[in-house]
Amino acid sequence: MTTEPPRERHVSEPGLPRWVPAAIGIVLVVMAGLAVYTGLHFRNPTLANGIIKNRRPPKMTGGGPPGEPEPGASLVFPENSPTAGGPTAAGAAQMSARRGLITNVVPEDAMVYVNGVAIGEARQFNTIDKVYDFPAEGNYTVRIVAPGYQDAQFLIKASENAQLEIARIDVRLSAPRAAPAASSSTRR
Repeated sequence: MTTEPPRERHVSEPGLPRWVPAAIGIVLVVMAGLAVYTGLHFRNPTLANGIIKNRRPPKMTGGGPPGEPEPGASLVFPENSPTAGGPTAAGAAQMSARRGLITNVVPEDAMVYVNGVAIGEARQFNTIDKVYDFPAEGNYTVRIVAPGYQDAQFLIKASENAQLEIARIDVRLSAPRAAPAASSSTRR
């Protein structure tokens, strides 16, 4: 029998260094971890509500677009909001509405007060898309004030069973009544 000579092994075979497969494994594990984290973090509703805490303040709930005041909020002093059931004004015109009010006031720069809280100028509530929404059911005293004019007052009852959705205040403020002139009659 013939014996074959032993094959020679090439010691300098081209191959990868030993650290390359370990580095590839570490990169794959990191990528998988990031995929799992972002998958849990951005899913709505998230699976990680108990694990990942939201750092943003909760969104305001309301019917308007972001940045708009909530129903009943004052456009002049946003931290103030009139409450229902304020004082009633004697002799004020009475109205009722389910949702809110709009104004048609001359002069347009007259200030509108609801239960003593300034909510803005009359021109800010003069169209159907600029309605002042009442925050809750109840009675609201609306006072319209302009320098050099007499005040006008209205009592609006906000309730679900009102006939009108929106109360419309149409008023032309009148100049103040002149005080009777003092007669200066002098006798000689």
